[in-house]
Amino acid sequence: MSVLRSIVIAAFVATSFAGTAHAQTRDTFSVKIEGAAAERQVIAQNTVWTCEGDTCLARPNHAASVRSCRQFVRATGARVISYGPEGAELSAAEIARCNGETESQQASN
Repeated sequence: MSVLRSIVIAAFVATSFAGTAHAQTRDTFSVKIEGAAAERQVIAQNTVWTCEGDTCLARPNHAASVRSCRQFVRATGARVISYGPEGAELSAAEIARCNGETESQQASN
């Protein structure tokens, strides 16, 4: 009986650590905006962003995309400078689309 109990405890402990490891592997997104954020917390695309100064951080359940960036812009009204997890941020062209800039606006910048 003690062998079965040990196996059950070991399985429980292993799954507890697996859940923690999975939560830690989710990428933290960073958003840099022009100026300071008007709100300390922002909800955009079912994600709570914590903002301080010109930087907002979150651990969303979605990929970095122009669509998710646009949702952030709509929720905050801020112009985004960078968006996404470290090493996988949106490109300059994607950021321009996120901010709703047209090609003529991009060319003049």
